[in-house]
Amino acid sequence: MITLNKITRYTLLGMAFGVAVSGCSLDVTPTSNIASETFWQNEKDAWYNLNAIYSASIPGASPHSDAYTPDAYCQYMHESKGSLFQQNGLHSGIDEGYNFETVRKQNIFLQNIDNVPMDAELKERYKAEVRAMRAWTYLGLTVTFGKVPIITEVFPYNNPNIPRDEVSKVREFILTELTEAAKVLPAKYEGGYTKEKGRITKYAALAIKARAALNFGDYELAEKTAKDIMDNGGFDLFKITELTETQQKEAEEMDLFVDFAELGIDKDKFIKGMFSYESIWHDKYANPDNPEYIMTRQYSPTVSEHQDGLRYTQLRPSQLGGWSSVTPTQNMVDMYWTADGKEPDVPSKDKRAEDYKVIKKALDDYKPESDKFPKFIAFAKDLHDNKNLKDYKYMNEFRNRDPRMYASILFPFKGWYETDGGKDFYYEWIKNGKNESKTGFNFRKMVALQKSPQGNDKAVGDFPCIRYAEILLIYAETHTRNKDYDKEVRAALNKLRDRCGMPDVPTSMSKDEALKMISIERRIELVGEGILGDDLYRYSDDYWNKQMNGVLINMPDGEKIIEMKWDNRMHLRPIPQQAIDLNPLLKDDQNPGY
Repeated sequence: MITLNKITRYTLLGMAFGVAVSGCSLDVTPTSNIASETFWQNEKDAWYNLNAIYSASIPGASPHSDAYTPDAYCQYMHESKGSLFQQNGLHSGIDEGYNFETVRKQNIFLQNIDNVPMDAELKERYKAEVRAMRAWTYLGLTVTFGKVPIITEVFPYNNPNIPRDEVSKVREFILTELTEAAKVLPAKYEGGYTKEKGRITKYAALAIKARAALNFGDYELAEKTAKDIMDNGGFDLFKITELTETQQKEAEEMDLFVDFAELGIDKDKFIKGMFSYESIWHDKYANPDNPEYIMTRQYSPTVSEHQDGLRYTQLRPSQLGGWSSVTPTQNMVDMYWTADGKEPDVPSKDKRAEDYKVIKKALDDYKPESDKFPKFIAFAKDLHDNKNLKDYKYMNEFRNRDPRMYASILFPFKGWYETDGGKDFYYEWIKNGKNESKTGFNFRKMVALQKSPQGNDKAVGDFPCIRYAEILLIYAETHTRNKDYDKEVRAALNKLRDRCGMPDVPTSMSKDEALKMISIERRIELVGEGILGDDLYRYSDDYWNKQMNGVLINMPDGEKIIEMKWDNRMHLRPIPQQAIDLNPLLKDDQNPGY
């Protein structure tokens, strides 16, 4: 996954959160103690060290990655250089994660584990877990930088410099490691010491392999691997069966946004689909027993250092005490299908700005009858209670859309009642306000509903860094590329559509039409999860020129934030000058265009 500083960030996550599996039950030992040469004495030492490797290796939520695409914008340069990338502004003075500290930790484990007196079968499984995680780390490195040195031993710090290995060799290494690890790893863990749920399984290793093969353009292998997971992994898409009280309140208001009767849409299926998609990330369901979770990063409900500040603070809007660090763009909102499965007819930038100014003026002129609610809440509540919201043309583009839009995007004047912000929350955009979204939207998807039990502005629910929906999309794309758009592809895509309450995909399309549709479906389904940035690596210049070159990221009132650019050098990131200064072998081996 492409992140603000990919490998460096994973390492920092490990330092910040400690244990990455069963955080509520595993003991935590400081990494300084784990790293000592006297530590490797028994099975428990290996267990402690393995948990630290998970902490350094397994990614959490990565919406900053989407800020390198047209779909999201990060307003804080200290968090992400995404906005600079979007304008083709990266240079070798910026380090995008050319760091091998995590690889070194993984190699230290593999070097020392053989000397530990412990059960031989368990030892081999531990080694397979680490080899799979090391391959995952290398996948992130090669998608970001292309050529990287394959390091499988623990070099002394004064070791002679080594060159980058060719991309083909790195890819072969990743796929081989994952294949061999999957042969050793169990299909699942039953729980308990050494068998904690959340550890990397055979199918997690295969899912990483499917993702890697897709990125590498090995569509035959990607399809075969994804099909193996679909047929034998026992996974399924998560669904809810009933609504909570707060969900029911929002469901009653959805008639303001969807013409259910006129469009012949089953409201119950639509609403439950919307909340099924949203609830995947909510604390109540966020654990390895979720049937959709193939691999998770786990967080502790009791230990502050093992919790997630991003989903509670950085993603939330200022109204909920958040920072609005990474926010969806209008370009992303425009991608969502209509509720009946068609491409939307979106207004022009100027028409949208004109319509927005009308509803904004109505808000400015509004005089509430009492001071029971703040002015904005009173205005939005009146529009909802009196069914007047859809009288404003600005709201029309948010009507009759894919239920995943309502579950993913907070847009102006929309209610959301599930969070600790109260039962009268309506999303407000305040232009240029402190910690306000620049784009006029905030993420709703993945945002934590409440803070940790310690009250420290962090989330505690596990994060599914690989979920079954991605595997269905990999299969649909690669089967279409390898064969055609047929009933097997439609069956996979219709599982996604059925879960979220959308109509089935078309029964007949050309291969090119199907691939375009699948790319949009992938973009909608996976937005904000830190996966779509990988498509920068593999999609063509023609695609990215259409999506980014000369394309604006605007505010709702039409003001330009940035104008994006695309250059083919942007498929990879620059090798940082600091690394070149330390390793003369990199001097003549910079990535093209930097």
